Amino acid sequence: MTSNTPAPPHLHRAHRGHGPAPENDLDLAELLDLDAVHAAPFVQSALDAAALALGRQPRVIVDLGAGTGTGTVALATRFPEARVLALDASARMLERVRASSSPSQLAARVETHLVDLDDDWTAVVSGHVDLAWAALSLHHTSSPARVLQQLFAMLQPGGVAVVSEFTGATAYRPADLGTGRDGVGQRLVAALAGRGYPVTADWTEALTAAGFDPVDRHDTSVDVSSQTVEGARFLELQMARTRHLLAGDLDPADIDASHLDADDLAAIDAAIDSVSSGGARLDYSSPRVFWVAVKPATATATTAATTAATTATGVDR
Repeated sequence: MTSNTPAPPHLHRAHRGHGPAPENDLDLAELLDLDAVHAAPFVQSALDAAALALGRQPRVIVDLGAGTGTGTVALATRFPEARVLALDASARMLERVRASSSPSQLAARVETHLVDLDDDWTAVVSGHVDLAWAALSLHHTSSPARVLQQLFAMLQPGGVAVVSEFTGATAYRPADLGTGRDGVGQRLVAALAGRGYPVTADWTEALTAAGFDPVDRHDTSVDVSSQTVEGARFLELQMARTRHLLAGDLDPADIDASHLDADDLAAIDAAIDSVSSGGARLDYSSPRVFWVAVKPATATATTAATTAATTATGVDR
């Protein structure tokens, strides 16, 4: 699982979304783990819906963009007969996947593969897949439609794909971030939107175009409060990374003047200090959605062949 917390700006040029996580970004890895703590109910709901749609115990699961491995571990725990393939473009992230799965006695069923979803990731997946999991990862790719077509071709008839994504702007409560600076939280969100954060998408049409039927959408949100230790640390890291992105190494000359001014930047600094020291309560919400998409059990050989041919040529339809 990834986060809508911004990575350094240069990572956003090659792809339409975030691109791979930088190898030395330990704060990002911690932030992803903290996001996963707060997203646990969201993940559980997605797992429940996947199990219901599949109607059988999966034997092979692929986690596309595994991140630090919270999704991988959740999948391996929920489906104890499954072999889980964790795919990610970051070697550092895959180290964390292995570390996360080892103490929980899941290591024997978890495989890690260093691969970019824009490359031939299908080469590392042997046999057909029963369940695919793409948590906040499709927006990292240059051609999500192609990835979904590849995925459809790889799934067993009746197999299930679960895709999750951000769906709207985040929100802070109170809007002054507890600083007395009216509306600074709203201007912060607006400034992030001006930089393209969070990356949002609706994959309903792309999943349908790939051949999935039915495609069910489930909307919810992930909520964080500074009243918990994990929540306070998440907000401290999240706002600090945002501050860095919007202010260019904290240089006021680089502030996006259309949204934030120097007093706003100072208020954000004060909010970070307050959260880290256990000050006034601050809440944060991140709208999320997941889709449960089924490959029809009656998919014809012609449909499968067409999808496979499209996958092989890399053509998006």
